[in-house]
Parts: sequence; structure tokens; C-alpha cells
Amino acid sequence: MKKIIALALLAVAIGAVVGIRYAANDEPEYIQSAEIRVGSYLTSDYGLVACGSKKVNDLRWELDCTHQEGGKTFEFAVFPSEKAPYGVARSFYLEAINDDAKQSAEQGLMRYLQINTHAG
Repeated sequence: MKKIIALALLAVAIGAVVGIRYAANDEPEYIQSAEIRVGSYLTSDYGLVACGSKKVNDLRWELDCTHQEGGKTFEFAVFPSEKAPYGVARSFYLEAINDDAKQSAEQGLMRYLQINTHAG
């Protein structure tokens, strides 16, 4: 019983920290979703990847993911799905910024994110 309570408290604490992090950065929910999904998909295809997002301006966020061992950096512009020039099946829309991101768009699970590789 003590383990269950400890695990429940740990889950609440982690949720609070994550919530505070996103609230402090004023990150919209679609950014959080993109960071988690892209990080997971890239890790599946390339190995351990760490992702972080930054606000460029009121209309644009960027998501940068770094492959821990291979030195690849994947840079994406992230927008809410309603800004996509075509229908997407999630809360966010991605545009590949650099070559690593463009190459990843056709790999493994990443191809399901409908990443625009011709933007800009």
C-alpha cells in the first residue's frame, strides 16, 4: 500500500513539474504535443533524441531535437494544425527547417506526421 501511495505522489509531483514548466514558458498545448511526439518518433528511428522548443514570435515556435550520439540536429517550425496548408490529423503542423529534419520526414514513424519539407 505504501508503494502505491508513493507512486501516486510521484506521478502527481512529475505532473506538477511538467505543468509548471509549460505554464512558465507559455507553451500552447500543441507545442507540448509536438515535442513529445517528435521526440518519441525520432528516438524510435535514430536512438536517444532530446527535444526542446522555443518561441520565435507570436505566430511561430521552433522545435530543435538533437541526437545524443550521432550529432544530428533536427529543426522544425511548429504551428497549430489550423495553420496547415493541408489537413493534418493532430493538433500541430510541422515544417522541416534543416536537411536533417527534411531527411527524417521520410523515415520510419516520422512520415506519419505529414511534415512539409518544401516550406520557406
